[in-house]
Amino acid sequence: MAADDDFEQALARYRQNEFTDADVTACTGLSARSIRHLKKIGAVCTLSEDRGAGHIRRFDAKTFKRLALASTIHQSGWSLALAGQLAYLLPGDSLLYERYDPINVLFDTTLSVDSHGELPPRLEPPRFDWFDPDKPASLDPENDWLLEIFDGCFVALVFNRRRGPLFYGDLRKAGTAFVSWWPFQSHTSAVFSTDADVGPKWEDPRLAADRIDPRFLNYREERHDDDNDPLMLLARAAAERPVFKTSINITLAIRIALRRYLGLEPRLPGGTS
Repeated sequence: MAADDDFEQALARYRQNEFTDADVTACTGLSARSIRHLKKIGAVCTLSEDRGAGHIRRFDAKTFKRLALASTIHQSGWSLALAGQLAYLLPGDSLLYERYDPINVLFDTTLSVDSHGELPPRLEPPRFDWFDPDKPASLDPENDWLLEIFDGCFVALVFNRRRGPLFYGDLRKAGTAFVSWWPFQSHTSAVFSTDADVGPKWEDPRLAADRIDPRFLNYREERHDDDNDPLMLLARAAAERPVFKTSINITLAIRIALRRYLGLEPRLPGGTS
């Protein structure tokens, strides 16, 4: 278990918003080769495009969390390329990554302080106990987000158990090709959901993590948002009585990766995927 001083120092490092390949590998399980592949297909972006001998790739916190999510999807049995697509094209990911952030959970971020210096005042109690050094990582059914794939085909996000799944795509060609049902192109402002917490990609193109041309991901986009759309009807039927289902607790995966970075969980010895 991390000592108090070590934990504070880790939080200060985290707040600098720069993560290396070594951080990602030790905290998510992705190998350096897998990270390079995800960058190549456009699923993640580095803070700088500098190249050459001795250059160390650096990622922002949002990309760090996205890589944790991609690693978990990949470890669930899906290809690395597909995992990168599902992670990058996740609806509402900006909200997800902002909420599941140790600085926002533990500190009063309404007060202005130097982002590279002193940490903000602590919240007492914190918003959640996700980063309590005295508690292990655990499920949080009221707040956890799930990524679910029904019958190996229909891809959905579940962020409110009472409201059911939000379908955002389907898998084709034996689970190797993803077709998005969600508008992620920079030229559209359409939102298929009426939920205020979910919006399209490219809401804030200033973020390094989102400065990516989605065409590099090599996916198709179709509209299936109508309640009577045949594919939507099939998706809802599959969700009501799935023959089989992949269910991934994406928020727990992100919490564990963050806790590893902060020294609250053992780091991994090397990338596994």
